[in-house]
Amino acid sequence: MSNNTSLQRHNQTLFDKDGVSLFATILSPTNNSDDDHNGIILTLSLHRQHEKNVVNPTLISLLIEALDTIDTHPLLVNTNNKALIITGLSFDDNNTPQTKTSKFFSNGLDLQWMLQAKGKSPSSTLIESYNSQVLARILTLPFTTIAAINGHCIGAGLFLSLSTDHRIMRTKRGYISWPEANLGMRLTKGFSELSKAKITNHTVLREGILTAKKYTSSEALVNGIVDAECDIEELYNVAFDRAIKGLPDSMNLEYFDPKAYSKCCIDVFCI
Repeated sequence: MSNNTSLQRHNQTLFDKDGVSLFATILSPTNNSDDDHNGIILTLSLHRQHEKNVVNPTLISLLIEALDTIDTHPLLVNTNNKALIITGLSFDDNNTPQTKTSKFFSNGLDLQWMLQAKGKSPSSTLIESYNSQVLARILTLPFTTIAAINGHCIGAGLFLSLSTDHRIMRTKRGYISWPEANLGMRLTKGFSELSKAKITNHTVLREGILTAKKYTSSEALVNGIVDAECDIEELYNVAFDRAIKGLPDSMNLEYFDPKAYSKCCIDVFCI
């Protein structure tokens, strides 16, 4: 594989709807080849900041559409050499991250929607859909995934970050929290199993879940909830570099098999 620092990067928007965008950064020796490339870094941007990126039926539907695009887009179906960044950062027309206006990774479940929803157990249906159609799909994607946590990462937002392989959090602002104890809610089985699969220190789980502690980036790093922290201005670059390192070609995986990789994720993280 060519030295990635010398490669050209050109972007292609694959999905953009109602505050959720997916774009591909194609790494190649030239600026005009989508076929002859040295890897593709996907960025899934949640920029519904007016709603604090809360998880409700609209966001779930948009995430499903974005994941379907990853599974079916012609640019992606014929290459295994790819990785995905998920972030609450918004981007301008040149795909430059807008760090000053992106304060939330996700503020968790949409409690207002849950209070107003009608029908039989709407919150249970919402959470089941989120678990099975979003989190489980991300958890078992056949390539490296990274959460670039740009701000508050609460509840369902935390579980979105835990569904990825690596978590990088901004410093100085924002916190991570399991809020259920504070809200008088139980931790559903799916959320519980995901937490136990990704946070192996039971002391941290006990503190985080049973006290609803709010973790700063440094506390989250020390306690193994995130893998790295950095200034907001460097967050996307650090995540992008981590994504490049996670490309199969970068890891020199000579016989990489995406189906086997996905099954490994299932064996390790799924019940």
